[in-house]
Parts: sequence; structure tokens; C-alpha cells
Amino acid sequence: MSRIDSRPRAISNPAAPTRAQPEAAAQQPANVARATAVGHTQVNSFEGATKARPAAAAQPIPGAWRGGPDTEVGKAVRSIVSRLQSNPDANNITIKGDTAASLFSRAILDSKHVTNEQLIAMANVPLEALASDEKTKAKVYKKVPNVRDLPVHKFTVAMMSAATGIDPQKLSEAVPDLGLTGAPNTPLLYAAKGEGMQRSTALHDFTDYLRGAGIKGLNKAVWGVENRVLSAIVSAVGGGRY
Repeated sequence: MSRIDSRPRAISNPAAPTRAQPEAAAQQPANVARATAVGHTQVNSFEGATKARPAAAAQPIPGAWRGGPDTEVGKAVRSIVSRLQSNPDANNITIKGDTAASLFSRAILDSKHVTNEQLIAMANVPLEALASDEKTKAKVYKKVPNVRDLPVHKFTVAMMSAATGIDPQKLSEAVPDLGLTGAPNTPLLYAAKGEGMQRSTALHDFTDYLRGAGIKGLNKAVWGVENRVLSAIVSAVGGGRY
């Protein structure tokens, strides 16, 4: 639009062509471009944020395939998993790439060879059925005085405690030989140095001590043979079904 003066002039020139409309027309594509760019930026940012934060996949619970949460075996599994999660020794001690929780989950809870009945029976094993007598304890402490401080002992106790529900401290006191390679009543009893032997010893002690406490077939389920000596040999050479 032309400027309106405060008073008319004597000579009036033809009105100059308005520049407002061309300027507006020139600005319109730029404005549209900016708006479009902002719109695309907002869409891309939203999509990018969505892609950057995908929903975390739910982790399967070990042994959940055995039965629903309201079944007897389902309740047993949930109790075992809860005890594994709450025990620091079951998660903070690593032997040959495994924690007590991961080894127990793979070799016991998720094993097709370990039956639901065996899992349920584990929770009914009393401390007295596992405890070593005083003579055996004396031999253990004489050969390995610091046995209860060893990571492999704590690792084995963590698995046994999770399965049975027995307090880890009481279990360690009652069965100090857990995690030692060999047998207390033989000349062969020592703390293995290699992690491969430590892990296999921990798992074999778990299955064999429970076999001795009345859970038959557990050695065979994990090692392929039930006999104590033969299953120990399979364990020592790195065999097993896990």
C-alpha cells in the first residue's frame, strides 16, 4: 500500500507499484519451506526417539515351562529363582563363565532330564540329611582350613541353599566339604585350582549330596550315570548334560 501523508501534495505522481504483495509472495515459499522442514524434523525426531528406545523383551524365567505359577512345580521354581536372585553369592561369584544362578538354571531348572518331582522334593530335604559328621568336618578343616572362605564353596552352597531353602550360613557350617574335589573319607580331598574342575565339582557335589539325601536319579539326570564314583569321573573329564 502507498503511504498516506498528513496532507495532499500539489503534484501527485502515479502510485508506485506495491511491493508488499511480491514480498509476501516471495516470503510465502520460504515460510512454507521452514514450516515443512520443522514438521519433518519433528516427525523424524519422534520416529528416531521411538526407534532409539525399543521396548525391552521380557526375559524368560528359568524353568517356567515346567508349569504355571499356581502349580506345585511352578511354585517350587519361583521359590528357587527368588532365592537365587536374593543371594549375592549366587550372582557375584563367577567360575568358568558361570554364576551359581546361571549354572543352576541351565543344568537343573531348564534340564529336560531333571523331573518336576525331583525339583519339588529338593525343597523337602532337611539340613540333617546333608550335614557332615564331626569326624568328617575335622578332616576337612585339617586339609583345607580356609574352605568356607573359598569362592567354590560359597558357589556350591548358593546352589544347594536355593534348591532346598536351607539358610546358606547354616548349610556352610554343617557341610564345609561342599565344593572340595574328592571325598573327605579318602586321601583325595583338595581345593581345585582350575576353574573348569571347580565348576564341575560344585555341580557334582550338588547332585551327589542330594542323591545321598534321598533324591534318586539326579546324578543320572546331569551326568548320565547314577553311580557316585562314575558320575564323579564324568564330571572330572568335563562331561555332563548341561
